[in-house]
Amino acid sequence: MRIKLRIMEIFRSEFIILSTVLLIFFVDINLACVPPPSVECDSNSNSGCQIFNYQGIWEDLNICKAGSAVFPKKETELVHAVADAVKRGKKIKVVSSFSHSLPKLVCVGDDEGVIISTRDYDSTIHVDKIAMTISVDAGVMMRNVIDAAAEEGLALPALTYWDGVTAAGVISTGAHGSGIMGRGSAVHEYVVGLRMVVPAPATEGYAKLITITEEEEKEKFRGAILSLGVLGAISQVTFRLEPMFKRSVSFSLVDDHGLENMIQDFVRKHEFGDAWWYPAHHKVLLAKVDRVCVGVDGDGVNKMSQLGQPTTVDDAQQLGMILEMIDSTRDSELLCNLSETGMNARAPSGAGFLNHIVKGFTGYPVIGFNHLMQATGGCQDYSHKQEPNPNLCSPDRILDTNQSICSWDRRVAGLKGYDDEIYVPLSRVEEAIIDIKRIRDLNPQALCELEVVEGITMRSVKKSEAYLGHSEDVITFEFEYLRARDSETPKWNMDVYEEIQQMLVEKYGGTLHWGKSGGYLFQGTSKRAVNLKKFLQVKQEMDAGGLFSNDWTDGLLGIDGKGVEVLRDGCAMEKLCKCREDKHCAPHKGYFCRPGRIWKEARVCRQDH
Repeated sequence: MRIKLRIMEIFRSEFIILSTVLLIFFVDINLACVPPPSVECDSNSNSGCQIFNYQGIWEDLNICKAGSAVFPKKETELVHAVADAVKRGKKIKVVSSFSHSLPKLVCVGDDEGVIISTRDYDSTIHVDKIAMTISVDAGVMMRNVIDAAAEEGLALPALTYWDGVTAAGVISTGAHGSGIMGRGSAVHEYVVGLRMVVPAPATEGYAKLITITEEEEKEKFRGAILSLGVLGAISQVTFRLEPMFKRSVSFSLVDDHGLENMIQDFVRKHEFGDAWWYPAHHKVLLAKVDRVCVGVDGDGVNKMSQLGQPTTVDDAQQLGMILEMIDSTRDSELLCNLSETGMNARAPSGAGFLNHIVKGFTGYPVIGFNHLMQATGGCQDYSHKQEPNPNLCSPDRILDTNQSICSWDRRVAGLKGYDDEIYVPLSRVEEAIIDIKRIRDLNPQALCELEVVEGITMRSVKKSEAYLGHSEDVITFEFEYLRARDSETPKWNMDVYEEIQQMLVEKYGGTLHWGKSGGYLFQGTSKRAVNLKKFLQVKQEMDAGGLFSNDWTDGLLGIDGKGVEVLRDGCAMEKLCKCREDKHCAPHKGYFCRPGRIWKEARVCRQDH
């Protein structure tokens, strides 16, 4: 008891510190550690290479290995890399500098395969002002894409909220912003052309470069613009641009009474509008984001801290430590106080948007050029080509904790968690929200952890013609929460999160973001895409041997009857399965497989008291 009381004293004393961390929206930090590479090879042995995602944790807790790695700098080198692998019958995968996807999309099919990194493949950025397009190499960061377009007075309307993703990566996973007007918020909807390297017979040199446009090859185009990386290696992407415009942003915190009716009208009224739901506190933070003319006064910028602003190692580790301590003692009151503090501070402080980079936030609306408002980042801006100072940081560890990093840097004990984004058809959102509220009302405090980062993020995405895209307009429900450091330790309130997520997928026809976590929830959801059958036909045409596929992507697409669910003892504790038996949970720690409390078809691991 004395130890617990001491821990609680630490919690209370750290309350103000953590609240401050959550409210810092812009930090000017000069010292910086280069983000760790997504591919590391052991040059001193024959152990090959290891592939990492940005958190350093794959969903199944296993590692990803490759026999060798290639770092092409130009298209001819990319073609040669693919040809060499095809000739030797090796599996192939392509990965970006930071590998910002959580599922095993980039893991090579076996330990002897070839991983191709686009780290150095980022030299081409060409804007065609007459055609209003921009063509870029696969490894070009999207921040550089929108900045280059802006220099010519042009804009890419849709982008992810974090700008540290690459051109090839962002379209391959269906990543998006928010909005259902015009072409919508998915970045791949603005692609007009692709250059790809695909396997070829020996008579054609084992690899060939192809150009795909909607006008010339509509079927192949609809498969290639959102492909999960299973069709070949993207060499270059051409995006459609528009004349530059500004965005006007205003935040307001309101009661969530009637959210189920309000949200549909809201996303139809505001072109880029989105919301953050705080269900435990019965509140929702609305972001009214609209297009305005460039002549409207305003020099606003987006500096949202949750989306990749630099933080120090100490701050990242402190935040992770406090949340883990709360998790271990299960202090719902403290956690809910923390989430409420962050929630109440967002709108009055600008929620990370500044009217001016120097003057800061002075009031709503915040108005600024599209490329400065639509996405943010910064923690990744330190050149990946810079040689790290071994006295400060290396690819494996950081020695100077004053260095600035991305808060999710795998080298520090910061925030490592789940990021589950589920898309629910707009036509069924009203019912879904009502059911979530019913689950919430049983124990509101159980949902406070979902609020600590930013609440349940709700964005809209328009229906698509891409074969793996959405077959109708959808609203996202994004859940972010810590994962247990020890895979055998049951996650606090996991049963509540799992019931909600299973309900959204099974009852309301939900699908998942291809590049975010979800584990077993992905099972069978590809059948709800626009046209899985036609996508598989395109895949057969472009990579009949499946060299660019692995077990995960085969399971995701249901190839040869494969699935993504893994049934084994304890599998439900790490989202590898939906429990059927108690052994799938942690019966030795008092967690058993039980039905949902509201959605009775759910099967979750719950502690019996």
